[in-house]
Amino acid sequence: MSRPGDLVSRVPRGRWLNAGLGIVLVGVIAAAYFTVNSSDSTAAVATRTATVTQGSLTATVTGSGNLTSARTSSLAFGASGTVTSVNVKVGSKVKKGQTLAQIDTASAKRTLAAAKASLDSAQASYNELVAGQTTLERESADLQIESAQLGVTSATKSLSSAKSQLKADTKAKAPSATLAKDEDAVTQAEQQLASAKVQLAQQKATAEKDAAGPTTAQVAEAKVSIQNAQVSVDDAEDALAETKLTAPFAGTVLTVSGEEGDDVSAGTSSSSSGSSSTGSSSTGSTTGTGSTSGTGSTGTSSTGTSSSSSSTAFITMASLTNMDVTATIAEADIGALKVGQEAEVTLSASNETMTGTVSAVSPEGTTTSNVVQYPVTVSISDPAASARLGASVSVTITTGSAENALTLPTSAITTSGSRHTVALLKNGVVTPTVIETGLEGTSTTEIKSGLAVGDVVQIPSTSTTTTSGVPGFGGAGGAARGLGGGR
Repeated sequence: MSRPGDLVSRVPRGRWLNAGLGIVLVGVIAAAYFTVNSSDSTAAVATRTATVTQGSLTATVTGSGNLTSARTSSLAFGASGTVTSVNVKVGSKVKKGQTLAQIDTASAKRTLAAAKASLDSAQASYNELVAGQTTLERESADLQIESAQLGVTSATKSLSSAKSQLKADTKAKAPSATLAKDEDAVTQAEQQLASAKVQLAQQKATAEKDAAGPTTAQVAEAKVSIQNAQVSVDDAEDALAETKLTAPFAGTVLTVSGEEGDDVSAGTSSSSSGSSSTGSSSTGSTTGTGSTSGTGSTGTSSTGTSSSSSSTAFITMASLTNMDVTATIAEADIGALKVGQEAEVTLSASNETMTGTVSAVSPEGTTTSNVVQYPVTVSISDPAASARLGASVSVTITTGSAENALTLPTSAITTSGSRHTVALLKNGVVTPTVIETGLEGTSTTEIKSGLAVGDVVQIPSTSTTTTSGVPGFGGAGGAARGLGGGR
């Protein structure tokens, strides 16, 4: 008869070891099974909710860029010459009309003096023309007519005498040479008489013309002469003015490219405005009870108009009392922007803020990496004292606001076309409810109607799937069967 100890001893030690390991493994699998299934069941029945609250709501669009002057000028001398004075330096504050630099004026002044003399002469001739004949001129004309008349009388007598001499010599049968001489004398006398008569006629015609006054054509011609002379004076005055640089507006000197004694060539002054920026944009934020803020799309772009200086500029200057910043705004946000909206501009280096206004919304966008963005310019009429041209800034543009508004997280609202609905939860019962929405922020939306303060709605979420067993083991049964495979 075998004793119990003998029976145990006859069982192979390997079987006992396998059996022990199997019992331990079954326990581990069972614990994991219940843990996993308990967790999955909890996730499946969990429901997220949101509560309607009341407060203020503000929608904004943000971007970034760099400060530029609203007005810049590149100043160049309009004439060539030697610089005789430079009255400013970089950083100088100047007033409108202030002389900044000067070149030699001697040649320009001589040209102006000659032009003024020509103008005075043309004016005097015109005045004399339209004034008509003076008493002295009339007396002079009468004397000239009288003198011409005496010439006719004298020539008539000379002709009569020559003819009498020829007649007498012919009657006396004078030699042919004498007769030929007499004939020549008659011819000359006739010519002198004809000339005297022509001169008399001319003097009379001139006197009549002068007495009648100037013709319309003469007056017009005299006026043209004055106008041409005035143009020459204006050109000479402009040339003299171009020998000095004056500030076209009050501002600050940015660059000075020469000094006294330098020879400069004539150039062209120019003015420009605008900015370029590289930054991001995002759709609004909301403030108040239950509100949140967030970011939208980002992008990098450069805008079209930018301040530029002429290559011949001797001095450049800008107005620092009016600044601009142009931010690039995403296509999805541009519809909410319009000229006149308020903006807050923040200096990136110091976090100091300034107030601005949207002054331009570009109708043309730029595309970068298939992302369309639009330049929007914000004007700052009262920049901070620490604001510097080129400084990096962020821009927050307010596109809308509402006070004492009912708000709800946007994620709790289901939208289909123009229809908005929520899953209203009351006494454990979910009821689909149509609502009217208003202002939309980043993550919070204004509720116009359909809900009241304190209403609770379910937030739509993706459904979860409950799994059985431990992944990789095919469930508890599979695990148990796996243990038996060791036999």
